[in-house]
Amino acid sequence: NVKQDFTPIALVGISPCVLVCREDTKIKTFDNVVKLCKSQPGNISFGSVGVGSIQHLTLEMFNLRAKVETLHIPYKGSGPLMADLVGGQIAYSWENMASVAPYVKQGKLIALAQASDKRYKQFIDVPTTIELGHPGFEAATWYGLMGPPKMSPLLVQKINDDVNKVMALPEVLTMLDGLSAAGGGGSPKKFADFIDDELVRWEKVVREAKITV
Repeated sequence: NVKQDFTPIALVGISPCVLVCREDTKIKTFDNVVKLCKSQPGNISFGSVGVGSIQHLTLEMFNLRAKVETLHIPYKGSGPLMADLVGGQIAYSWENMASVAPYVKQGKLIALAQASDKRYKQFIDVPTTIELGHPGFEAATWYGLMGPPKMSPLLVQKINDDVNKVMALPEVLTMLDGLSAAGGGGSPKKFADFIDDELVRWEKVVREAKITV
């Protein structure tokens, strides 16, 4: 149990999932992807890095919110997934922004939507799922510093203060930008509340989509 086994110290950054496809794909707007999936239920392929991964969970959230059925293709890692997506063996993926950014920059993939409540500056021209009419559709890989259970609150606050100072350094901000990670920093309570929200969000998706490992 993450709440019993760890002590939240600091949220470092959040990198949202992005709906991506090959540049030469004919259907390349979010709404048209939804229409395509509705017209061919269970046939449009979406890759992930495995059952229960953030890509898979985001796909299941997409299925629930858009009321569609898709074909989930799990891979063993982001490398094989990206190779097959670029190669045209699968149609789409809800992949992590940091993973897809180089491919989008090279023109090998295009981004159709970012599962976030705000546009990240690296993908400033890509609409969010909230803008596209799906409030609460947020999905991301996130980075944080955790400690062992029952840490001293004074020690937690001391480390949190140090992390916030380091994260304010220009070179660290540049590094986080390179990871397409934003929204970090703040108090231990902010991080704990964020984890609580994540647990509620994904427990609901797992239950409604009937996901099993």
